[in-house]
Amino acid sequence: MLTKVLLLSSAVFLVLTTDRAMAGTADPSFGAVGLRMFWGLLVVLGILLIVYGFARKKLSLVHSSKKSKIKIIEMRPLMAKKSLCLVEVAGRQYLLGLGSETITLLSTVETNESHNFSATLETAAKQHEQNRI
Repeated sequence: MLTKVLLLSSAVFLVLTTDRAMAGTADPSFGAVGLRMFWGLLVVLGILLIVYGFARKKLSLVHSSKKSKIKIIEMRPLMAKKSLCLVEVAGRQYLLGLGSETITLLSTVETNESHNFSATLETAAKQHEQNRI
């Protein structure tokens, strides 16, 4: 974040100094105009990156707030519109299968286990195999 601010401030400084240098000449050269346009583009891109980073951090749908009773612990995509989701609701964990139009409860997970998704997935697979037999 600090590097983005430094890049942005240096770009603004260079735009201002280029503007002052061009103010002294009656007919600015093509290179000076190009340099001014390039630095202006960098300033706009820097502002867009800062806004994108803020929006991604604050408005994310995957990360739940700490006060929420429903928390999405982790999601793993399987195919284009299918994924696995480990969810905690009121202290209990559930492994869900998400499809394009369906949500399926695959397994409940004991809360004394660690939040290791791979171990949870293996436990759920074993439970699923035992249910099939």
